[in-house]
Amino acid sequence: MQSKTLFFALLAAVQKVSVVAFVPPKATKIVLPSAAITTSRSFEPNAVINPRGSTALSGLLTPLADAPISTEGLTFGWVVICAAMTPYVIQLVAPQPLGFFLANYYGGQDIAELKQDGYTNEQIEHLVESGRVAEVKWKVRFAALCLAVTTIAFFEVNDGVDAVRVLRDSYIAWGIFYVEATRLIREQALEEPSILKRESRLRIQVWHVLVTILLWASISETYTANAIRTFVTDLFTF
Repeated sequence: MQSKTLFFALLAAVQKVSVVAFVPPKATKIVLPSAAITTSRSFEPNAVINPRGSTALSGLLTPLADAPISTEGLTFGWVVICAAMTPYVIQLVAPQPLGFFLANYYGGQDIAELKQDGYTNEQIEHLVESGRVAEVKWKVRFAALCLAVTTIAFFEVNDGVDAVRVLRDSYIAWGIFYVEATRLIREQALEEPSILKRESRLRIQVWHVLVTILLWASISETYTANAIRTFVTDLFTF
C-alpha cells in the first residue's frame, strides 16, 4: 500500500511540474520530408501543434494529455524508447544480461557464489526465490504497458484522434511505466539482503532515472523539457 501511494504521489508531482510550473516554449524549426507534411497537418514545421480529437486519457493526466505537441518531442521520445528497449532486444542473442541497463537478480546459478560470501542457506533460498518473483513482476509490468498502449491507440483511433496525439499519448504510458520501474528498482535495491546483484544495484538505478527524466522531457512542452532535449541532442550531434 505504501509503495502504491508513493508511486501515485510521484506521478502527481511529475505531472504538476511538467504542466503547471512552466510556460510552453516556442518550438524550433524542423525540416521534414514534404510527404510527411502533406500527409498530416500536425507535422507542420516551426510550430507547436494542437492535434485534432480529444485524448482518451483523463483525470490526473488531462492537462498533460491535452497540451500542445512538437515534432521535436515526438522524435526525441522515440529515440529514448529505442535506447531503453535495445538492451532487452539484445538479450535475444546475448547469453549474459547487460548489467548496466537491465536488472540482474540472483538465481540458482549464483548459489555457490552466495555461499562464499557468507550467506546462510535461508538467505540464499530467499534471494533465489525473490529473484524469480522479481522477474515475474517485470513481465507483469511490461504486459500492463503493452495493454495500456494498445488500449489508448484503440479508443483514440476509433474516436478519430489525430495520429500525432495517439503517438504522444503512448509516450505518456511509457513515462508512467518508467516512473513505476524506477520505484521498483529502488525498492529492490534497499531490501536487506538486496535481491539485485551487487554490481547491478547502482548502475540500474542511474539508468532508469535517466530514462524516466528523458521520457518526460519528450512528453512535456516546457522550457525545462526543451532545455533537456536541446542539451542531449547537442551532446550527441557531431
